[in-house]
Amino acid sequence: MAAQLYKRYGKRLYAYATLSWKLDEDDAWDLIYQTLYKVIETHEQYKFENENKFTAFIFKIFINYLRNHYRDHKKLTERFHLIPIEDSLLNNLPEKEEKENPTGHKMKILNQVLETLEDWQRMLLLMRSEGRPYSEIAKYVHKPENQLKVYYQRLKNDLTKKLNEQIQ
Repeated sequence: MAAQLYKRYGKRLYAYATLSWKLDEDDAWDLIYQTLYKVIETHEQYKFENENKFTAFIFKIFINYLRNHYRDHKKLTERFHLIPIEDSLLNNLPEKEEKENPTGHKMKILNQVLETLEDWQRMLLLMRSEGRPYSEIAKYVHKPENQLKVYYQRLKNDLTKKLNEQIQ
């Protein structure tokens, strides 16, 4: 049933999320899958007069997930204010300041971990952080487009794990 729902509604939900709500590709697909699984869980509790009513039911669930996502991310951006730091400042910090400024120390560790990655891995991380689609990234990293999402998720997990190990 999931495959049928995906074929019938996946592209429409994706287009709505990316064009109307300006979501990036990963977030849009995560919300689409959450919606489809929720529909599978709950559709038997309702009776639908026709296909249009069922479609409206799916979009209602999707819009609720979109609103929740927007609300959650709005709270995060209100709590965290990013301050741009020039690389030249980070490279010239004395060790004493690094201990007093944990952000500078963390940036140094991040740079060290990033240096251990292959070029294509760094390119994948950078281009996804800019919101570029996997189809475009595939041209530069010479990897299959359908595998890039998996590579990206693994890289993020590995990067997080390595950073946590070195910071603690």
